[in-house]
Amino acid sequence: MKNIIQLSIILIFGFTSIGSAQEMISASIYDIIESAQSESPDYLLAKTSRENQEWRYTASKSVFKPQIGFEAILPNINRSVTQINLPGGAQFVNNSFMTNSVGLNLNQVIGATGGSVFVSSNLRRLDQFAQDTIDARSSYLSNPIIIGFEQPLFQLNPYKWDKQEAELNYALSKKVFVEDNEKIAFDAVNNFFDLYTTKLSLIEARNNRDYLDSIAVNSEGRFSVGRISETDLLQIQLSAKNADGTVARLELGVQNKTEILRDFLGLTSEVEFDFSQPEPITVYDIDKNKALEYAQRNRSQTDQFRLALLSAERQVEEAQKNNGPSLLLAGSFGLTKNANTFDGAYTNLLDQEGVSLRINVPIADFGRRKAQREIAKSNLEITKLQVRQNEVTFERDILVNVEQFSLKRDQLKLAEEALDIALRRLDIAKKRFQIGKIDVTNLNIAIQEEQGARQQYFNNLWDLWRAHYTIRNLTLFDFETNTPLN
Repeated sequence: MKNIIQLSIILIFGFTSIGSAQEMISASIYDIIESAQSESPDYLLAKTSRENQEWRYTASKSVFKPQIGFEAILPNINRSVTQINLPGGAQFVNNSFMTNSVGLNLNQVIGATGGSVFVSSNLRRLDQFAQDTIDARSSYLSNPIIIGFEQPLFQLNPYKWDKQEAELNYALSKKVFVEDNEKIAFDAVNNFFDLYTTKLSLIEARNNRDYLDSIAVNSEGRFSVGRISETDLLQIQLSAKNADGTVARLELGVQNKTEILRDFLGLTSEVEFDFSQPEPITVYDIDKNKALEYAQRNRSQTDQFRLALLSAERQVEEAQKNNGPSLLLAGSFGLTKNANTFDGAYTNLLDQEGVSLRINVPIADFGRRKAQREIAKSNLEITKLQVRQNEVTFERDILVNVEQFSLKRDQLKLAEEALDIALRRLDIAKKRFQIGKIDVTNLNIAIQEEQGARQQYFNNLWDLWRAHYTIRNLTLFDFETNTPLN
């Protein structure tokens, strides 16, 4: 599996060798998301969980299909001394016989009523061994066909509830898988931007260090001829040393975040990432009412609410029916014959019938049944209140995220304008510093403002990407392409 992951990453990204032990991966943010949603450990875990739920649902459906079985005992030999009771008194007798039996049966539950029917066919052969005054002999007992049923009355029908729960769980598992996939995309965006912004900061820090180093060298000459004060020289040298420390810190950060992304994607080799600059999300609008409609229709949380209510309703019916009077009606009809030969066991068959009605009526339980019913009803009311409160919170969460999406888009536009201003201001500050029009303090302020504006821009871009995938996760709908997520 790891080899498959490696191969998929190579096909998606493309490797460029940068050394004997490390490879360079050139990728965009879409490449990272695609890889994470196809081969990452988180995706493989989500996929396996989904397949597990598929098999669970298949198993739950199989309960309502005919179950066919074959049973045989070949042979059952008995040599023993057994006590028997005779009119003249009890005595011990020797037993020495062998039985063989085969049977085929078909069982079918009736989901609508909670009962079951069966059809079976079996044959038994008894071989009595010769001993004392008993001669060896064989006999057969056949039941070519037996048809029967069993039907509980005034009892909970578990099949009805099991079927509803299985269908809800199956629908829930499909939605959870899509949500898991969107969560993987969200995490991929976070890991991408975390490493990308750190690498940008490192590049900026290195450029700033080189610039300050050159200024420090130049300033030493200017100080020697008395053009700047010693305080200015020391401040420039301190800024250069601080820049060295910033570079070292960011290099460590890049290394750590590269490992985090590598592990997230499931890569096993040493790699270095070369990212292309992420673009802003395509401008699109979100209708609040449609977002709420899609969320209520598509999200797994809606099915979780239904499942919670279904479980509480089942407990109420179980408390009402399983603690009261109950009847079990059973019946069967079949054909049978015993004979000393195999052919004889299937000739001139005799019919056999059986009907039974078992009644169970509680007489006194000192309030236990009533208490159980009231507890179940109370639990149902509590569940309804909890579900309603969760629905309100869920709806509010949708609306808040929709509102914040447009705000974050506006913030990104403002941050882009601020970065453009900061870049132009820094360029002017550097030129003015070179000709001695401003001191090092003002130069450092311009550098810090540019760094802050750049960081703010990419943080806002990061927020917009996260908001995009948050909306997708909450609604399971892509408003960018106006298509549902499947």
